[in-house]
Amino acid sequence: MNEKFGYQKNLKAGEVLFREGDVGDEMYLIKSGQIRITKSIGDEEKTLAILKEGDFFGEMAVLDRSPRSASAVAHTDCELIIVDREAFLKQVRENPFIEYVIETLTQRLRQTDEMLKFMYIQNEEKRLVSFILTKAKSQGKETPDGIDSGVPASPDSISGMIGVDTEKITKVLNTLVNNSLILLKGNIIIKNIEMLERYLDYLDLKEKFER
Repeated sequence: MNEKFGYQKNLKAGEVLFREGDVGDEMYLIKSGQIRITKSIGDEEKTLAILKEGDFFGEMAVLDRSPRSASAVAHTDCELIIVDREAFLKQVRENPFIEYVIETLTQRLRQTDEMLKFMYIQNEEKRLVSFILTKAKSQGKETPDGIDSGVPASPDSISGMIGVDTEKITKVLNTLVNNSLILLKGNIIIKNIEMLERYLDYLDLKEKFER
């Protein structure tokens, strides 16, 4: 591979390449060896995939500079070809249509990854409350009434995002409103994030006692 396009990096088995949440601007091609992709699910670290020679990964961070959605650890000794953001985009920009397609696919993959993260929460009330809090912390805006979470107050819109039926969403939103935790004004407004976090803790404890 052209040195201007990529360079080589060697890893020993067990060495961490990057961790979930890290900011990245490089993608990787496995020249030899294996890479283990893992993700934190609750208190556990789950293996999502074992990548091998010829596989590539990390491309979404190169395109949109979002935090890494999972961790990458050398499963065996590895040789990687590393391509940085500018070198990659220089190649992509030579064809505007390809650039558009890749950016669109990346956005869809990010949305799917986010949805899957919440799907691991089996309790639907916890799933909805976690979703609202996560959105508020990543994109929330201060308003006179509290934090605008950016989540539409429409149960139909939320249902497709987290896989909970509209009747259940309506019921949970009404409970949160009645407990003075949120307001519904076009978007979901959180009156006090700390109080909503405590409510989530309460749901967690309630679930454990009901098992």
